This record gives sequence, C-alpha cells and structure tokens, in this order.
Amino acid sequence: MNRDEPVILGIKYIKLFVWLFIISLLSISTLTHAQDKPYPGDLVNIGTHRLHINCVGNGSPTVIIDSGIGGFSLEWITIQNNLAGSLKVCSYDRAGYGWSDSGPRPRTTDRITYELHSLLVESKIPGPYVFVGHSFGGYNIRYFASKYPDLTAGMVLVDSSHPDQFNTEEFKRIERKQEDNSYKNSYKVRIIHPVISESYPSENKRVAFRLMSTMKSRSTLLNEMDNMEISARQVRRQTNHPPYIFPVTILTRGKRVWGYDDLGERREQQWLRLQNDLENISVQSRHYLADKSGHIIHLDQPDFVSNNIISTIMKIRSQFHDRNLTKKFGIQLSVSVITPLYEGLQALQLYKIDNLNANSVTNTPLSQVLFNAKYTASNLNPNYQTY
Repeated sequence: MNRDEPVILGIKYIKLFVWLFIISLLSISTLTHAQDKPYPGDLVNIGTHRLHINCVGNGSPTVIIDSGIGGFSLEWITIQNNLAGSLKVCSYDRAGYGWSDSGPRPRTTDRITYELHSLLVESKIPGPYVFVGHSFGGYNIRYFASKYPDLTAGMVLVDSSHPDQFNTEEFKRIERKQEDNSYKNSYKVRIIHPVISESYPSENKRVAFRLMSTMKSRSTLLNEMDNMEISARQVRRQTNHPPYIFPVTILTRGKRVWGYDDLGERREQQWLRLQNDLENISVQSRHYLADKSGHIIHLDQPDFVSNNIISTIMKIRSQFHDRNLTKKFGIQLSVSVITPLYEGLQALQLYKIDNLNANSVTNTPLSQVLFNAKYTASNLNPNYQTY
C-alpha cells in the first residue's frame, strides 16, 4: 500500500471515535463542574427543598452550628478551621440563606428544627451532637435539644436570644392590627441592607455580601423576624421541662450595641439579666463574658468561641468515659472540679488546636460583673441586628 494514499476508516471506527469524543467531553464537563462548585460542602435534598451543609474534620461528638437571623455558614469558617484537627464541625445554611433553597413559610423555629433534623438524617451524620447557636440560632438548638434529647450531647449558646425577651418592656414589640398591612408593605421600612462586620474574614466578604444581598436572603430575614415572637413561644412550650443534664456553655458579649439614651441603657441591662437567666436551663451551665466582642462574638473573638467549644467537648467526653466505666465495671469515679482556665489549657495541649489563646477564657462569673460592665461602641449597624 502506498503510504501517501489516504486511509479510509470504516463506519464502525468512525462511530467508536465519535463515542470516545463524547465521553471525553462529558468527563471534562463533569470535572469542570466539580472544580467550579460555587460552595463548600454539599446541597442536600430534604424533600421540599435543598439545604447547604459544610462539614470539616473528624471526631465525635459532631458539632452542628446554627447562625443568627441573616447569617449563614460562611461566617463560621475560621472556627471550623480552628477545630477541624480534632472535631467534625458542620455549619449549615437555613432555608433561604447562603446556598440553600428557599423553604416553606412561615419561617419559625418549629419548622426550622424539623428541617435541620431532616438534613442530618439525609446527610447520614450520626448523633449525638453538640450544638452551637448564635442569637436566634439559640432558639433553634434549644428546641432541637428538647425535642430530640437522645441526639443532644451538649450546647454552646453564643449571645443567644432568650424566649422571654419579648415579654419585657425593653424588647416588647408594638402591637399592630391584623388589617394594618402598611408596615409589611412599606418599602421604606422593609428594605434591608446587609452590613458586613469589619471582623468578617476578608477573603469571604465579597461572597458574603453578594449572598446576603439576594432577594431570597432578604425575604427570609424579614419572615424570620416577623415570626420571631411565635418562635419564642414555641421554644417556651417545648423547653417547659426540668433543666438539661448535659453541659451548656453560655457566651455573652461585653460590648454595647444599643444607644446611650435611657432606652438603650435599659436594654443593655435587660439583655444581661436574660443572659444570666440562661444559666438555669442546665444543671451543668458555665457562663463567660466575651469582653472584646459585640453581638457577633464568633467573628470578633473566634479563638474565644473555639476554645469554649473544645472545653465543652472535653467535658462531654470525660463524662461519657466515666459513664462507660461505671456501666462496665461498676466503678464510681470521684468528682473533681476543674477550673475553666485549666480545662481550656487541657484542651489546647491534648488536641493541639492552633492559634487559640487559653487566656481568652474569662474566669470571672458573669453575675459578678453584671452592673459593673463597661460598654464600648459596637461596630454593628443598629438597623441590622440579628436578635
């Protein structure tokens, strides 16, 4: 055969070539989509919609994080990175926020808790869990703990809302007639402009602002705020039982967030009283003041929050170990008291958490500084509070 003559391929070779070409294109497309996935973690279908969850690290019990109104998973990335070396830590976006789809309404704690439970089941993340709840997220994790006690090992409340706050003069909302729709339909009042805290990780600020600016996110924020009193009543009913027996750590902001007028002063003091009252929800409560933080403690003092999560995990693991020994060998270990600072140092040494400062744990009980607290101006916009 003359080498200069063209080679004529049979039809079967042409088909084979076409199929190989298509397969290669699909492979490249799949790889590109995988690399260009716009979110960390996974989108999980819970039946009515998809929820975004991002889990890092390994270790039990798993930590589950719920944000305040308007917040979402990205603001917890520093704390997740701090703890990933020794714990499995999952932050998720409630329906309507971040990368999650919008969900059924009204957006109340009862509905949110049902969706979180469905998410954990569909994600095949086994319990028990240690929940971390910021602000309104505190409602949701308390409700979950009371509804699913066998799935709850402990709790960390980060400047959490209190279910009785709307019963106080300082936080009571103005009653509106049912037929008065002017408030909900007023663009002047209802438009929300997200404000990114100065302490937000700089590499995530642009993405966070874009996601918080969507109509989906703004609409969800307003719906959660409109139904917050309903959520508060749901929490009161669901938690109307004896105190939890698992460890609860309460973290309270030390900086002022309300104005310097009479109402602002009374609100500051009432908020601290309500924070003190949270100590009664567990027989194992510990309460610390984040003296360098405004309302968003996990952004202002991420090491402080990380350290207290580790301390809570240490306490849970120690008690689990003691119960196993008692059950297996009938051995009752003597009770020892560990100071918060020493416990924090243990956590740092045993789990080698980088960039955590043991001295960030405030040892003074909050009740001793209640009326002596020195407030400084917060960097939060008073029009965008997440209570």
